[in-house]
Amino acid sequence: MNLSDIATLALYNLRRNTMRTILTSLGVAVGIGSLAAMISFAQGITGNISRSMENNDIFTGLTATSRSFDLDAPGSRSTILSQDKPEVPLNDSVIDGIRSWSEVAIAFPVVSKPAMVMLAGRSVQASVKAVPMEMGGYPPFANISRGRFFSDAEEARVIVSRQLLQQMRIRVEGDDENITSGNGTLVLPVDSVIGKDLTIITRVFDPTKLDMIKSRNGELPLRNEETAIQIAGIIDNGALSSGVFNGSDVFIPSDAINYVPCIDVRSIYDIMDGKTDRTAKYGYVHIRVKEHNNLKAVKYRLEEMGLQVFSVGDKLDDIENIFLMLDSIFAAVGVIALLVSVLGIVNTLIMAIYERRKEIGIMKSLGATQWQIKMIFYLEAAIIGLVGGVCGVVGGKLASQAASSFANTQIGKIIGCNLEFFDFSWTLALMAVLFSVIISVAASVYPANRAAGIDPLDALRRE
Repeated sequence: MNLSDIATLALYNLRRNTMRTILTSLGVAVGIGSLAAMISFAQGITGNISRSMENNDIFTGLTATSRSFDLDAPGSRSTILSQDKPEVPLNDSVIDGIRSWSEVAIAFPVVSKPAMVMLAGRSVQASVKAVPMEMGGYPPFANISRGRFFSDAEEARVIVSRQLLQQMRIRVEGDDENITSGNGTLVLPVDSVIGKDLTIITRVFDPTKLDMIKSRNGELPLRNEETAIQIAGIIDNGALSSGVFNGSDVFIPSDAINYVPCIDVRSIYDIMDGKTDRTAKYGYVHIRVKEHNNLKAVKYRLEEMGLQVFSVGDKLDDIENIFLMLDSIFAAVGVIALLVSVLGIVNTLIMAIYERRKEIGIMKSLGATQWQIKMIFYLEAAIIGLVGGVCGVVGGKLASQAASSFANTQIGKIIGCNLEFFDFSWTLALMAVLFSVIISVAASVYPANRAAGIDPLDALRRE
């Protein structure tokens, strides 16, 4: 028998027991579909979280401060630094020194002003933060989809986030309706946001109210100040916004932050501590390293300077271990389903041996070798694996799309954007089909060897 004869016999045997072949292939499809869907879900979640972290500066960014609070004494701002490392005042010279390090891509002081912002009659609490021009080349400002980044450091314009608009229950035309929807949602065209004034309400010192303090009526010498600044662009910080680039912030050029008047809360802390020399010009400094591998080295140097450092990126190894564990758990669930389908293949082929015992004896009497008998069973198993693998991949893809759509309808409103929960790539699909064929052929080894070992005389005598 040549290869074409073997293929013809294998197809004929599968067609002869159509229902059993279909059921066995469906078993393989369920196993492969489950395995592929579980792996794609783990990869999708891992990829979404990783991309969100990268886009939000978590892997390569850290924040350093010379100020710290004693958690055991809430009314005190005493430092928790070791006594042999005095508090380092964060000023321009210190930040320039950090910026000159070879591992550092960008370093800038964190200047923030608390405010109430208003747009189209909607208001929400936010922080107005200064952003240097260099950040135009880094996420999240490098991928502004609506509007533009600042043209110069003194431009009196702001950039708002889509998450901030969501908190105002404002949706820009063209955004996903699942993100901000429901009663009270205001849908605005892009030109009703970009180029329009954002009203920023801050608290400023009012000397006319000093007499009121003397009368002890409980009113502080403060008043509200309104500042209207045009919106230059809209950014999307993603679902995992954190740190300096929080999703509910308003961003303004670093040299234009003074356009927004506000009482300096940091100076109040200095007065409480008896520090009126103003050597500590800034409270925090944000540093972005060139590569994640530089993060620990830069953090160590900052701590040696006496600064307190906060970074989520140095926990990346722990996060990756969690992802690996998650992948392993999901893969194990899929493997269990696949093992069930493998047992179905073994059962199908063993049943075929009993039903075709006479045929096998005749073929061996006519000169068929043991290898040719094995090849028939191997090919039958490969066809079952191929059909089951293709059906499993298609079914897994459709099921993952349906599950992802349902999850986004429930979660998208909460996190402010849609996520791809399943990363069902072509590579994964091809690998799943190939694995299905390989595991099916492997499952046929025992039945094939058993069929090839049949004694033709004994088979014909029994039949």
